[in-house]
Amino acid sequence: MDKTRGDIFITIRSRDLISTALGDNNNAGRFNLFSNIIAEDNEILAVELISATIPNSFYNLSNNNNNNKIKFKEGSEAYVELTIPSGSYDILELGAKLKTLLEAQSATWGNTYIYTFSYDEINNLLTITNSGNDAIFDFTGDNTCRRFLGFTSSIQTISDANGITSDRAVDITDTRNSIFIRLPNLNNSKVIESNNGKFSNVIAQVPVELSRNTFFTFEPPQSFKCELAQQQINSIDILITYQDETNNVNFERADWEINLLVSFFNAPQSVIKEREQDVEGTRRMLRQVETNLTKKENNKKDTEELQNYFKEKLGDWSNLKLKT
Repeated sequence: MDKTRGDIFITIRSRDLISTALGDNNNAGRFNLFSNIIAEDNEILAVELISATIPNSFYNLSNNNNNNKIKFKEGSEAYVELTIPSGSYDILELGAKLKTLLEAQSATWGNTYIYTFSYDEINNLLTITNSGNDAIFDFTGDNTCRRFLGFTSSIQTISDANGITSDRAVDITDTRNSIFIRLPNLNNSKVIESNNGKFSNVIAQVPVELSRNTFFTFEPPQSFKCELAQQQINSIDILITYQDETNNVNFERADWEINLLVSFFNAPQSVIKEREQDVEGTRRMLRQVETNLTKKENNKKDTEELQNYFKEKLGDWSNLKLKT
């Protein structure tokens, strides 16, 4: 497509937005434009993400991510579900935290088992043992940390000194290895997500770097130009989530920045024709509304004239006297 005029560069800082985020997530906001961006009838608008500066301040394990529980029992005890404190863990740190939690619970039961977490970096697998060779882990819940530990949705039993070894790769991202920048109020039919197979408001997928508590810059080698269905932009809504749009990224109040480019292109004849048809359809609808209003007004006038006619006649008849 050929451009019809110069681009508009928009730089956006989260701190400058009208927040639309839930709680303190700081992942969503609205930027109201001082002057509307308007495309002519023979133009289409396109928007692309040029770059983004993202703080790696979000936790990989938290209640917000619904992945901070571990459910287990020893011997004949009832299952207990423990909550792991939110934070950004590597596999060794998570193992150390779980060791503390599990051993504290074991002491509560009077067993005082010692738990060991052994990570095989070459194979990316984790082995869990305890000194009593007796424990059952329930990894079937939706809120479990099992993917961190490298387990599928299953029941895992420690019954001997070998313990249990993860049956899938250890994944400290818990499959949240990318974040998605979305523009919810800019309509398009050019992006489809595998999450639901429907048209999406995603403008860019940003890989998450492992350098926690730092900032990283995303500069796509070739940005995606997303054609918009609308001809006018009054404001820009930004939403940053994981792949599931309902799973918001919690930046823990840290600020982020994105740079957008809005371009004007010659509209294809099919788009121009469709717009003309929409305009004509709107005109027909307005004409029909006007016709209906005129008919309603005429009907009202006819009704009033008929009512007045009968009132006059009834008035004349009421003055007549019967002759005897």
